Amino acid sequence: MTSAGRKEPSPGRSRIASGAVDVDALAVIVPGQSSGGHPPWRRWIAAALPEPVHPSTGSSQTRRRLDRLLELHRLLLVALGFSAGIWGYFSLPEEPNLIIVLSLFSISLVAALNRWHGGRLGLGTLLVVAALGGAASGTLRTALVDAPRLTEEATVTVTGRVSAVGWTDRGQRIVLEVTAMQAPAYAVRNGIPNRVRLSLPKDTRSAVGEGLRVRARLFPPSGPVRPGGYDFAFSAYFQGLGATGFAYGAPEPVELSSSGWTGEVWTGLQAVRGGIAQRILGLSEDPDTAGVAIALLVGNRDRITQEAEDSLREAGLAHILAISGLHMALFAGGAYSVFLFALALSQTAALTWPIHRIAAVAALIAATGYLALSGASVATQRSYLMIALVFLGILVGRRGLTLRSVALAALALLILGPERLFHPGFQMSFAAVFCLVAAYDQLRQWQPGYLRRFHTSGFLGRATRTTCVWTGGLFITAVVAGLATGIVGAHHFGRIAPYGLVGNMLGMPVFSLLVMPMGVLTLLAVPFGLAAYPLALMEAGLWLVLEISRFTAGLDAGEGYLVPPGTWATLGLFAGLGVLLLLPGRFKLAAMLPLLVAAGALGTARPPDIQVSDRGMAVAARDAAGVLRLSQRRSGFASDMWLQAEGLAPSAFSSRKMTQDQRRCDPSGCVVRAYPRPAAGGRPDLQARPFLIAFPRTAAALAHDCRRADMIVTDLTVGDWCSASIVLDAAGRARSGSVSIWLQIAENADGTEMPSVRSLRRAKSDPPRPWHR
Repeated sequence: MTSAGRKEPSPGRSRIASGAVDVDALAVIVPGQSSGGHPPWRRWIAAALPEPVHPSTGSSQTRRRLDRLLELHRLLLVALGFSAGIWGYFSLPEEPNLIIVLSLFSISLVAALNRWHGGRLGLGTLLVVAALGGAASGTLRTALVDAPRLTEEATVTVTGRVSAVGWTDRGQRIVLEVTAMQAPAYAVRNGIPNRVRLSLPKDTRSAVGEGLRVRARLFPPSGPVRPGGYDFAFSAYFQGLGATGFAYGAPEPVELSSSGWTGEVWTGLQAVRGGIAQRILGLSEDPDTAGVAIALLVGNRDRITQEAEDSLREAGLAHILAISGLHMALFAGGAYSVFLFALALSQTAALTWPIHRIAAVAALIAATGYLALSGASVATQRSYLMIALVFLGILVGRRGLTLRSVALAALALLILGPERLFHPGFQMSFAAVFCLVAAYDQLRQWQPGYLRRFHTSGFLGRATRTTCVWTGGLFITAVVAGLATGIVGAHHFGRIAPYGLVGNMLGMPVFSLLVMPMGVLTLLAVPFGLAAYPLALMEAGLWLVLEISRFTAGLDAGEGYLVPPGTWATLGLFAGLGVLLLLPGRFKLAAMLPLLVAAGALGTARPPDIQVSDRGMAVAARDAAGVLRLSQRRSGFASDMWLQAEGLAPSAFSSRKMTQDQRRCDPSGCVVRAYPRPAAGGRPDLQARPFLIAFPRTAAALAHDCRRADMIVTDLTVGDWCSASIVLDAAGRARSGSVSIWLQIAENADGTEMPSVRSLRRAKSDPPRPWHR
């Protein structure tokens, strides 16, 4: 026992090694007793007591442990600081000056290098530099990708080369690299777009690299249908898309000049991907399994049927559709094993050559080919970088799969594309891999001693032990990854998979042991004309996985829909989960702070009472009972997003249409009655007077509605003479985009009570950011 009354830790359990912190070595226990001799409440009390100051260093034991933790996870903190800088930049109300932002980053970098040279570089300085670096990368990226965009919808004749081909229920959808465009001057005031996306007639077929001329109706990329929702204009800006639309009839083939060797390589690669997809379709008789197989092998998800995708999502198995860690690990790991086995067959190579390093290089080359063949999505790029670091670890003799490699992969992807931080795929991928690596780092500390208790001999005993370990690992992986991705999925899609653990426990063994190995063999067998045999086994496994997903989805009557948590609630939930998985011992108490923030944000969150689209043609408002009703006759993207904000499935549209009492129309316009959401236990008489929203179509109706309505939504021009509290004419909606409004009950001077605007949120800032101009 030490003088402080603590049990002296054994040398083997007091070190920080391989990127993991020993929980027992950092635990604070009751003086005079061992950690295992008291119930948990005694250890929690001991954890709250102040620690003595070390006589030589003048710092407490807790302070030294915290410093070691911060030093251990410094690179991870830098990645988080870089991400915070990106988030801060994209959250600004207006675009900052590029020169000023780059100057601030340069000054901070020089100062940090100076402090580092003097041995005085602290974590705080490093985080400031990282945050400014994130903001600088976002600002620079926005300036570099700026390209002309269509300013008004118009009918045009466009000529270009097909750079990408996809499929929808209505037919083929292509991306054209524009070489010429005949368009009205008002639609191309900023220049001709570089790229446009077009939907072609159902019977039309086009190939990558083909030159086309087509008559089409084009539209500028649209903003979010509700503030804070999915913003297609943002995504299109960083993809270089200047317009989207549909073609009037079949396109006309044209001859274009060569696109150079890079274009030829890209065209050839896309032709290979398309050829594999067509080969799978030709060999398969089940469209469900064929669509999933194509998604797994070449990364094209256009062929997946809606029913199959819905069942996989509801069962918590939709992650298998993204080519990510498991797919890359099986492919690259299989390639590594094959090359290693082949080299080991030679006695000379096995005894004199570094066959492990040679196999690692060959497997990395194979993984690079699979990255290109699969379409190189964000999740695939993350997986490739992680695999590359693992193979690099083999080359230099170090473990590659650590939180440091996760941080390096995140930094690399964010430096190349800062906008990726807001993609659901990026967030889900890194959330899952971060939590899994952190969980298994802590599990590694106690796993050997725990497994020794179940030491068995004989084949049956070893097989039972291996099966239990493998099942336990699958269970832990499903729980940890499910929690991490579930938080992100709930925020973006307002949906979780309540029975996702069941779906993963049943489906992942089939997927891991049958589907993906046969998929790898299918890819290898395609050039030799032997793909039919492994593909048949792969589709048999996929059929079983889909049946499991349908069974699991049938267990969930509510389909897992919920009101999407806001940004602060999501950050708080994930930060709490990360602290619990990352920090040892009593440091886990720090998770209480972000979890309390998340609880407060969830408790105060409230869906809007009024939603107005950017075109003003659609509106949603609450009736007197507090139920959100929709004005559209048919369901669409806007109605789906508004229902999602209420925690409802798109199928609820038919029961949420506005009644004639709430929405009344005549040839001169419409009037909608809106009410605030009633508070729990609130008085119903407070909702006697509705909030009136008028949609005038004529000048006479506008003059009348401006005197009586609380809010005006019109395509007419409205002057300052209108007395309505909120006016959204065509010019105003072009500046603000879609609008969300929260109502409250206010008391007038005469003592009567009526609804009034509590807050209003616009989808676009004023002045607009570059992607909304």
